[in-house]
Amino acid sequence: MKQRISVLLISALTVCLLAAFTAAQTKQSNLTGIWKMNADKSQFERGGPSGITLKFDHKDNSLAETMMLVTDGGDRTVDLKYTTDGKESSQDLMGSVAQTAVKWETDGWLIEWKAEGRSFIRKLTLSADGKSITMVVKQASPDGETVTDTVILEKQETK
Repeated sequence: MKQRISVLLISALTVCLLAAFTAAQTKQSNLTGIWKMNADKSQFERGGPSGITLKFDHKDNSLAETMMLVTDGGDRTVDLKYTTDGKESSQDLMGSVAQTAVKWETDGWLIEWKAEGRSFIRKLTLSADGKSITMVVKQASPDGETVTDTVILEKQETK
């Protein structure tokens, strides 16, 4: 009888520990901060911008993003606001109406933009120390051509 109780207690403890570990692994990260691209660590299939700065303000179910791009064709800034529940919303994206959505996926945030037959999907994964983000960007054109880039962003100290 004592042995059976011991086995049951060990089994229950194991289940609790596994549940706690799984919950810790899926905890949604907060993106708040200013993040700048590390060009030396980033990889672009067909060349990319010379600079990317992302500013996130992440509170509860809302995420505001300012994306600043430095390119040969000039600098561009995009301001967007999302909910983090995966619901689509319509927003102005560089002169086009885009459908945007943000949702949590196991280990990172998925931010999706769709406009005029194009899609731009970014998976943002925060490092364990919270000092960098790996952003995998998948772009698809209306003809089905895809490009995948990996951008490493480093958190900037706020003054």
